[in-house]
Amino acid sequence: MRHGALFLVLALLLLAPAVARAGKDSDALVQFGLIGNWALDCHKPPGAGNPFVSFTPSNAGQPTRQVITGDPEHDSLVPLRDVAVLDATHLRLTYPQGGVTITATLLKEQRRIRPYEAVASNGLVSVSGGNVKATGRPTAWLAKCAD
Repeated sequence: MRHGALFLVLALLLLAPAVARAGKDSDALVQFGLIGNWALDCHKPPGAGNPFVSFTPSNAGQPTRQVITGDPEHDSLVPLRDVAVLDATHLRLTYPQGGVTITATLLKEQRRIRPYEAVASNGLVSVSGGNVKATGRPTAWLAKCAD
């Protein structure tokens, strides 16, 4: 019995860093107020012109971001990591997309968010200062939908 208890304590100590890591990322999402559904128009159904984005915490692994457009080719579910609240209005997170890793910073104002910066692991910058690099236009605001 004594060896069993010692084994259990050692196993918990070895697993603690992985559990703490998953909790830290989810905790940052909760602290920033990102958990839940976001859309251009919460009263309309998801579509190509109105994607729904859901942020979900996890107790057992990494939190996730799901994009729902109704088109399986554009829908996605990705794990989030390195989530960090930078200040009251900015959150940074990292996720896989199209064979690269994206590091994005979100800007929050009241009950809406938008991408403020987005840089791929290959160096490609797609969003800078809240503007889409390819078009120069501002990124779209997503509103917090009722839960």
